Amino acid sequence: MVDLILNGLFRTVIVSSLCILLILIFKKSIFKRFSKKFNYYIWLIVVIKLLLPFTYYTLTMNVFRSKENINIDNINLEYFNKAPTSYNSILLYIWICTVIIYLLYTIFKYIKLKNLINDLSYDVDDEEIVNLYKNILKEFNITKEIKLKYSYEVETPAFFNSCVLLPPYDYKLKELDWIFRHELMHFKSRDLYLKYIILFLKIVYWFNPFIYIMDKHIDLDCELYCDERVLKNRNSEEKKDYALTILSAMRKGSNTSNKFIAGLHKQSDIKKRVMNMFNEKYKNGILMALTLCLLSSITFLKVNSTSIINFNILPKNIENEMITSRAIFSYISFTYADAPEYMRRKYEEKCKRLGITPKNSEVIAMINVDYYDKLAPEFSAD
Repeated sequence: MVDLILNGLFRTVIVSSLCILLILIFKKSIFKRFSKKFNYYIWLIVVIKLLLPFTYYTLTMNVFRSKENINIDNINLEYFNKAPTSYNSILLYIWICTVIIYLLYTIFKYIKLKNLINDLSYDVDDEEIVNLYKNILKEFNITKEIKLKYSYEVETPAFFNSCVLLPPYDYKLKELDWIFRHELMHFKSRDLYLKYIILFLKIVYWFNPFIYIMDKHIDLDCELYCDERVLKNRNSEEKKDYALTILSAMRKGSNTSNKFIAGLHKQSDIKKRVMNMFNEKYKNGILMALTLCLLSSITFLKVNSTSIINFNILPKNIENEMITSRAIFSYISFTYADAPEYMRRKYEEKCKRLGITPKNSEVIAMINVDYYDKLAPEFSAD
């Protein structure tokens, strides 16, 4: 079981890391032609693979090999290809303990932030601001109650826990119009759900640096997609007003991004965001997405190679004797997890006699023996 878990994790890490690299390469060239929606949701290929590390379908390949003149006394199939488990067990315990500590710490930080926001926030009572907010809710067809509050726990406008939060600064109504549209668009896109999934994956795969690279790019793609939706079918003057509003709001805060909220993101990315605001690309790339999803199924493919070996087994000390018969041994190997049921039962009985527990990664074999005569010419003439 230990080997099975570690093999699944490391295989998933390798495959997902390669996918992340490929997506980053394609985003520099091919994917630039498509919409920000496409570039945002294409990350789901990696996310789904990371969420299902032990899900795969097996392709079994038989490899035929031949061995000549093998002495039967030298064949010993017991304990074949057994890997040490103590080292793997230590690795597994370290991984589990780190995940538990990281998870508890993250939950503690989330609860602390939620309590602080609940305790230190207050409702917006300006009638003009409230009416503007309600009109945008109605325009977006949002029927769920999304509260509007001032909070000292955020430095830039943000969406968190079914609530739009504003830092206690003076905003013009024109600025608030764009801010409300941006934050409510995060709600309509369910961006916080994906943000929390990525946070969970960072906890599980804490040892993989590519997860943190992916997290950074997904955050930026999320904001680019949100900007794209807010500015769709807008003219250049409106885009300019939106860009100035976002820039002004971000300058009032710090260059950080809270992992629990959907906000305006970092100041360091504002240049890229502004450039994309005036560079419309609405090609959805549906065919490209379907093709990539089809290709991504390869990440769930596991190739299981079995060896079928023909041994020509010779009796001991026959170098100077005439060979009158030959035995052909057909050798087929399986892992315990993939072996046929009758082989598993036999192997379990053998392990029971030895007082050991069978493991899924252990290799077991099936041997068929076939004899045939090989008489010398002088004997066959008689």
